[in-house]
Amino acid sequence: MKHRNLFVLLFCFAVCFAVSAQEVSMNLRQVKLEKVFDTITQQTGLTVAYSRPTVNPEKIVSIQADKEELSKLLHRLLADMNVDFEIGETKIYLKAKASPDATKQSGKKKNISGTVIDQNGEPVIGASVLVKGTTNGLITDMDGNYTLTDVPEDAVISISYIGYQTVELRADNKALAKVTLKEDSELLEEVVVVGYGVQKKRDVTTAIASLRASDMKGQPVASMAEAMVGRMPGVQVSQATGAPGSSLQIKVRGTGTITAGTSPLYVVDGVPLAQEQLNTFNLNDVESIEVLKDASSAAIYGSRGSNGVVLITTKKGQEGRATVSYNGFYGWQAVSQKIDMLNAYEYADLVNDARNNTYKDKMESVNRKLIAQNKSPLPYNISDDNATRLQNTNNDYNTIVPMEILPYLRGEKGLIDTDWQDEIFRMAGMQSHSVSVSGGSQKIRYYASVDYLSQEGVIVNSDFTRYSSRFNLDVTEGIFKFGLSLSPSVTIENAVNSDGAYNSNGGGIIASALHCAPIFPVYNPDGSFSFIQNAWSSNTQTILPNGTVKKGNSQTQVWNPVALAMLQKDETKASRIFGNAYGEIAFMPELKYRANFGVDIYSSSRDTFRPSTIPISNTEGNPESVPEATARTGKMYNWLFEQTMNYNKEVGGHSFSALAGWTMQYQRDESTYAFANGFITNTVPTLNAGTVTRGNTQASEWALLSGLARLQYNYKGKYMLTGAIRADGASRFGKHNRWGWFPSISAGWRMTEEKFMKSLSFIDDLKLRASYGLTGNFRIPNYGAQGEVAYLSYVLGGGSAEAVKGAAPKSMPNPELRWEKTAQVNVGFDASLFKNRLTLGLDVYNSNTYDLLLNVPVPMMTGYSTRLENIGKVNNKGVEFNIATNQKTGDLNWSLYFNISKNINEVKELGPGNADIISSGSVSNAYFITRVGEAIGSYYLPIVEGVYKNQAEVDAALHYKDSPTNYGLADTKPGDFKFKDVNGDKILDISDTDRAIVGNYMPDFTYGFGATLAWKGVDFGIVFQGVQGNEILNLSRRYFYNHEGNMNNYKGAVNRWKSEDNPGSGMNVRANRVSKGQNGITSTWHVEDGSYLRIKNISLGYTLPESWLRKVYLKSARIYCSVQNPFTFTSYEGYNPEVSNRTAATTNGEDYGVYPLARTTSIGVNLTF
Repeated sequence: MKHRNLFVLLFCFAVCFAVSAQEVSMNLRQVKLEKVFDTITQQTGLTVAYSRPTVNPEKIVSIQADKEELSKLLHRLLADMNVDFEIGETKIYLKAKASPDATKQSGKKKNISGTVIDQNGEPVIGASVLVKGTTNGLITDMDGNYTLTDVPEDAVISISYIGYQTVELRADNKALAKVTLKEDSELLEEVVVVGYGVQKKRDVTTAIASLRASDMKGQPVASMAEAMVGRMPGVQVSQATGAPGSSLQIKVRGTGTITAGTSPLYVVDGVPLAQEQLNTFNLNDVESIEVLKDASSAAIYGSRGSNGVVLITTKKGQEGRATVSYNGFYGWQAVSQKIDMLNAYEYADLVNDARNNTYKDKMESVNRKLIAQNKSPLPYNISDDNATRLQNTNNDYNTIVPMEILPYLRGEKGLIDTDWQDEIFRMAGMQSHSVSVSGGSQKIRYYASVDYLSQEGVIVNSDFTRYSSRFNLDVTEGIFKFGLSLSPSVTIENAVNSDGAYNSNGGGIIASALHCAPIFPVYNPDGSFSFIQNAWSSNTQTILPNGTVKKGNSQTQVWNPVALAMLQKDETKASRIFGNAYGEIAFMPELKYRANFGVDIYSSSRDTFRPSTIPISNTEGNPESVPEATARTGKMYNWLFEQTMNYNKEVGGHSFSALAGWTMQYQRDESTYAFANGFITNTVPTLNAGTVTRGNTQASEWALLSGLARLQYNYKGKYMLTGAIRADGASRFGKHNRWGWFPSISAGWRMTEEKFMKSLSFIDDLKLRASYGLTGNFRIPNYGAQGEVAYLSYVLGGGSAEAVKGAAPKSMPNPELRWEKTAQVNVGFDASLFKNRLTLGLDVYNSNTYDLLLNVPVPMMTGYSTRLENIGKVNNKGVEFNIATNQKTGDLNWSLYFNISKNINEVKELGPGNADIISSGSVSNAYFITRVGEAIGSYYLPIVEGVYKNQAEVDAALHYKDSPTNYGLADTKPGDFKFKDVNGDKILDISDTDRAIVGNYMPDFTYGFGATLAWKGVDFGIVFQGVQGNEILNLSRRYFYNHEGNMNNYKGAVNRWKSEDNPGSGMNVRANRVSKGQNGITSTWHVEDGSYLRIKNISLGYTLPESWLRKVYLKSARIYCSVQNPFTFTSYEGYNPEVSNRTAATTNGEDYGVYPLARTTSIGVNLTF
């Protein structure tokens, strides 16, 4: 620690000496004073700060210097100006010399009145007028007038307004009577990144959403996609899983495909990503994120633009002295919410109730058979002991009450009551450290960074680590310019099998934790993991009358979830090298040639191992399993080469910009897989310690060749027109349709430049936009158009004949296969009102995707069942609105924003006959349907109308259809589900005709809003995100509300149907060890409203005053605290209403045990040296 402090001290001294001893050289004659200041800034990196009343930058001066110390030059330069200077860390401060009677003057005060207007002579309402360095200030009235009282004569008056340049004048300056504010040129010149270039934001004629680095600061996230949540209208960012290092799902304007990929195209610094994992990039390196939403803006990317395009631009070096920045935070993560489950005593009551009802049902069935045989029914009572129950039911162990729950039924204290969620969840750490340096001169500019991120998972034994760096270089030499961008990274992920069913072999940790009965412990007395629930499955103890202990089935097999997490290994290591190099030649100021070469090289290895200490069955004796291991490797090589010509010309008020070029991209993927078992020990988990019993290798490749062109026209910022076209030739499509053409056109009209709008002075800017474009979807299998061959084995002959290996056709070729295409029309406007205080935008779009790729049945004589063809059509239409305000009142700056988006998805065509596409979910009878006139992947399920309250309702009910699934009314009792006769034929057939579309995962609308406040160095920000109207197929309810008593249930089970006098909630079935009346079939009972409002981020920061920082040689320092995902308001019963186990368009929206989101609290600092 002492050595580190000494180093910091020496470093500070060195910086101080370097600043004061800087040397400058110049030979300037008859130039404006501001030119001298600019030269000083270029050579030293120090900006010159002054007020015009003190210094006149228009003054003509001459000065020469040859490696002269900066301080000496300033003394000479300012000698006759009555000005003093002070050299700070980042600036040179110029101020008037104090006069002998300054003390006396400072005591004189007066009142100052005036008017603030804009460049058009209109009053500026709400402008801040402040005596600098004091709290004496006000805002202008409706006429732009102000009056300040008790103002010292030597004071400086600061007048400011959002979107305008700040004016500072001495109190004795007569110009205060009428102050004209000029628009801030930086705001007017703000640019956004578009495909293959940039464009002034005010001239954009397409639908583009943009996010700046300043909008993303202070968020403790591992992926930049998480920083986008709730900020962009029409861009839905979903975090379906909270696994550390996991990717988020981004959808732009809905889902436009059924079988192809739905993700947008990601482009980083002009290079399309081959591997879509954004978590390999450092958020602190990002300068901006733009999303091209409409087809016109995305058409320049042709066959890959139909799902939208996300453009990510990283930071570049700026001219000036080197700037070193550090951004870091430490955080603590906890699961954002737990699911309320039964405790041990409530669980014991459920088990007892289920066994008693099962015994009652069984005895009714037994007695019906006896009566039918003219025999006397057996007497029975719920109070019968287990021995009597077994005797009466012919040893039906589902009727017995396990002795393990008896102490709980008696209400004994101090018994085991395990909260399995507490056992698998933990307080997890997270930290990030990023250091960057940037700077340069007119010729060379550089930006370099290194980054370390460590994120533990909230589930034990899961974590994610990233090491990354970046180096961006730009060099200009005359007409030549070239640059390099390189970003290597390494990630290490230790995963747990959190998702899926409780009974999956070695997996389903979330489901297992919720299923595990709370009456069992995590550990045995000797400290080893307890698997007693597995043993209890078939070894439930029953004391017979003779005193012997009988064991039999009573409990569903569930693994100890803590053991599953801690004992298994699942490690993935990945490395990535992503970068590009470019060269540019300016043949003339208007004409530039550019060549760009990009690479994306990704390799990964995944190793898993399941030790023998995890049992594989529930047989008595809790036997150990045989260890198993897998090893997977993957490699991806992707390169891009492109050449473009740009021409920009302005003639009078006419501006032209033209782009033409071609691009080619190639990718090869390789993978290997091996499986081994037969390990004799758990201590060596590598494959060579076992016997490799199967494995394979795979390789595939694709190529894309493209030509592109774009022409932009602008007349005085009033009329704007853009046309673009791209031609793509891809190896993935049929040889007769390799090429696709993707044109677009857009136009803009700035109405505020018209004379008839001048009377509407409150409208500062109003631009109407319209666009049309055609894009494609490239995301299909590499060889979808070609006939594939599969290598198979078949036993010819009988007896001990060996399998013969051979090749057979696997899929039918289609040389006519072509692109899925999306044609989209977009109209909208952008506006600024009330002196740019209020900005708003609106977009309305209609998008038709046609030539969808679907498998179509073909005649059996072909030897195939289906062939991939272009036959479907889907429509998405919607509206997007955003509004924002920026305000400044004295030292207080605040802003608000709100956006909302609505998208309607509808299937228009599904090929011959428009036959429905039925897709299966993760459990039986969970069906999704894609039907003409409906949204893709809607839930297709029986409808539950309630529960039967009494026997009379059961007797009057419809009969189930007699079918092989053996649905029968005899199984239905009071307290069982009542299903709707959907087709009205008076017969219930809930496996087929009595199903209906009951919702889907697509929301009615999404929205986001937030606010920022800044006051004297204190800043506060909050981000809200909301989704309304989506439904979730919560398959967990299939088990946690079945009330069978063979696993734990949701807390709501206490409100189940118990009797006609105690019907519970009226929608909660009775307890029964073996579900009757089809209570377990997937139905509307499993569909929940997924609407939610989430506070995504809250941050509070403080920027230290610059006067403090000069003493420690810092340019800026900010400390902050932040909370990510602090609150979610929803009626959804699961962990996360954003959940979806599946990503396919036809089966979205399942919850079947997914890694929950974390609430992250962090503290951090941003330092600049």
